[in-house]
Amino acid sequence: MSLSQKDTHLLLRLGFLPYGWAAERLKELGREAFVEEQLYPERIAEDPEAARRLGRMRLLEMSPRELARIENGEGRAYYRLLQRHLVLHTRSRRRLAARLEAFWVHHFYVPAESAGAWLADYHQTLAARSLGSFRELLFAVARHPAMLVYLNNDTNVAGHPNENYARELLELHTLGVDGGYSERDVKEAARALTGWTTHPRTEGGFYFDPDAHDTGPKHVLGHDLPAGRGIADGLQLLDLTARHPSTARFVSRKLALWFVSDDPPASLIERLAGVFQREHGRIRPVLRELFSAPEFYASAGQRLRTPLEFLAAAMEATDAWFTDEWRLLDTLNRLGQPFLGWKTPDGYPTQAAAWSGTSGLLARWQVALELTQEADGDPDGGRGVLVHLERRLPQAATAGDWVAATTRHVWGREPAGKQRADLIDYVSDGAGPGRTLTPALAGRKRGGLLALLLSAPEFQWI
Repeated sequence: MSLSQKDTHLLLRLGFLPYGWAAERLKELGREAFVEEQLYPERIAEDPEAARRLGRMRLLEMSPRELARIENGEGRAYYRLLQRHLVLHTRSRRRLAARLEAFWVHHFYVPAESAGAWLADYHQTLAARSLGSFRELLFAVARHPAMLVYLNNDTNVAGHPNENYARELLELHTLGVDGGYSERDVKEAARALTGWTTHPRTEGGFYFDPDAHDTGPKHVLGHDLPAGRGIADGLQLLDLTARHPSTARFVSRKLALWFVSDDPPASLIERLAGVFQREHGRIRPVLRELFSAPEFYASAGQRLRTPLEFLAAAMEATDAWFTDEWRLLDTLNRLGQPFLGWKTPDGYPTQAAAWSGTSGLLARWQVALELTQEADGDPDGGRGVLVHLERRLPQAATAGDWVAATTRHVWGREPAGKQRADLIDYVSDGAGPGRTLTPALAGRKRGGLLALLLSAPEFQWI
């Protein structure tokens, strides 16, 4: 199926490869209606294989208390969460929801080792609200034990305020470092959040301790918080930050970084921020504006896939699935992006400069070779990964047609010039584009062809 450049670009940025169900659905509905459908994932009939795999991950539905009662509960939940991420990004038809969930996980970042038994619950909290309102997300995160413990607000008490969460609330979650807040605002915000802690017997783990709260008057972000109140101080603070104009710009810029480019146009950010404010932080209207913007469609090829994004796309292109936990974790370690392994609350960088070094690119090439040649034809997954290249490669009569169809599947476009000639030369053993593609020839060349395509810049930059 032939797609327009804009259609291909949209699919790639939503996390799809440009063929199969997504391409057919986009052709059927058109771009605007396709985006609208993706904005309401509950209306999309899930891919049966994705639904089957997700349905087997009941461990993620356990409470932290239940996880604590099973052997290595935290470790098992972490690995299941990684598997869930890969299912959502390689097989699910609800790909925009998956991309949004990953965005909010990055925005409200908590490392796996710090979240402990609360990790899966925290991700479920973000997933359930990923397409709702920013205010709802912010309030849920502020009360979640994973965030409270990670940024030490569980020890934030009157007389000895801990400023860690208050600082990151302003710098990373809402206004941004240049958003106009002062050091005094950080200190006052910390006072407003005293007493916000955890308790093992409360529903959800959150507990407000009135005895630990600073009840004195406060002045934060230009607003007075009167004396004698309790949890209302923190609630008002969150409301002020959620509605602040700097928050609209900061979150809009981060969405543009995620979906557009490393240097998104100021015109786009201002429009997104305007929608964000007008719609009171509702996410769907902001995304409608983003995915209809000319700046979005002008950004083709300007965003480098992160290592985790590369692995998911390569797995989808090769119909791969890891059958060994160590093999998957080792692969991500070699790529340089262990799942939820970033130590600081700013989360993994998304800009190309962080991932375009020589060692990182070499690791990608090695993984491409492993998925396409080492694992191909290993029916029992003895090498720790099952791959079915024949399920992903299109049918063709000749070497030239095969190269054209396969590159459209993997890159979203056909090669030209010397690049096309070199690929055809490889597939045809120098016989040219008209060589008949026999089953024997396809079987001998499929791994090498896909390895070349996955290693090329066209697959790294989308």
